[in-house]
Amino acid sequence: MRTQPLNEKMLLPVAGDRAVPASKVRLWLDVASIFLFVLSLLGIWLIVNDGDVNRTDWSFYLTLALVVVSLLLFAAVLSFQARMEEKSRLETLYQNRIDLLQGKLNTHETMLRLVSGYQAGGITIFDRHNRYWFVNKRAAETLGMAPDEIVGRPPIKILSGERLEKLETHLTKVRSLDIPLEFVDGVTDKEGRTRFIQFHYEQISDSSEMNGCILLREDDFTSLFVERERRERMLRQVIDTLVAVVDRRDPYASGHSLRVGQLAGVLAQELELDPILKEASEIAGSLMNFGKVLVPRHILTKTSSLTPEELQRVRDSILTSADILAIIGFEGPVVPTLRQVLERYDGSGGPDGLKGEEIMITARIVAVANAFVAFVSPRAHRPGLPFGEALAVIANDSGKAFDERILLTLTDYIENQPNKLDWLSVSKQESV
Repeated sequence: MRTQPLNEKMLLPVAGDRAVPASKVRLWLDVASIFLFVLSLLGIWLIVNDGDVNRTDWSFYLTLALVVVSLLLFAAVLSFQARMEEKSRLETLYQNRIDLLQGKLNTHETMLRLVSGYQAGGITIFDRHNRYWFVNKRAAETLGMAPDEIVGRPPIKILSGERLEKLETHLTKVRSLDIPLEFVDGVTDKEGRTRFIQFHYEQISDSSEMNGCILLREDDFTSLFVERERRERMLRQVIDTLVAVVDRRDPYASGHSLRVGQLAGVLAQELELDPILKEASEIAGSLMNFGKVLVPRHILTKTSSLTPEELQRVRDSILTSADILAIIGFEGPVVPTLRQVLERYDGSGGPDGLKGEEIMITARIVAVANAFVAFVSPRAHRPGLPFGEALAVIANDSGKAFDERILLTLTDYIENQPNKLDWLSVSKQESV
């Protein structure tokens, strides 16, 4: 807000609600001071030039009173003039300071608008009373108003309904907790399309002039979300294709990879792993057998037990899967998981002899899921085992080949939620 300049042309209030220019007042004061000074000199001259020093008639006293009053009024006029000059000096100094501060404010505002104008997202600053203090061009477009129509007004004058309620709630939360607040929310634009906006609220506390203000940054992540969904769909299609290739190569193990991936995802969720590790466990379980495409078909379809050499070749195919899939840019640790699936919890596995917590949690999960699905699924040389028997066989290697915590998680899941394993697509099993 700009201030009005103080100058000589400003009007001074006088009696009767009238106003006169300051220049005229100074002119009248100058004339009055000259008149009173001359009048006092005249009185003094009359007294001095009176020949009778003992004269005490009324004309003497009148002349003396005139001199005294003139001198007093002259002193009063001089004092008033001095006060007016001092006031004028202070007003000029005050105006210069205001102009200086206004210039700095205009410079800062221009710079802020220039910098924020190049930002793709909206930038809004709320003052201590939650009024709009600043909005850049993008934020103003979102509100459907010009920046000058927004600044200085409270949100209730700009927004309504759920949008207003959410904004006031978030501002109150940031002020009360004094911590940044960041989240992604779906917002419907004027065309009725849903946009995914990341909101970032943060209280400004490192500036004396803006202390207590709240900065709101809005970034449109819609294109990023759409691209991510597209990428995830393509990745899932690639995974399904690779799994289908393995199933055609080894018809007796058809669906094995898919079931291992599903069970690995279930165990990761039961262990409350973060979404990236859960997804990595599921993808690694689904693709761990992809290397079988390089194993001779007669080994995969053999109806008798495999020789140690043949069994080792099948196991080595898991590492081959990691080598082949390394060219795919997975978001999570899919390839490292595949490289560690053959490690054993007691350190007797390979290829690096890792033990215990040195082995990635995702690899330990996939190892348990693969073993369980292998035991309950029929093969060319044997039928599938009931769930209880499969758990008992795997439990013999608890702490040796497998992580006991993951085995307990699997056991608890099967005992308490057996119907949720219907997707294993094997003959109905008993849990005990």
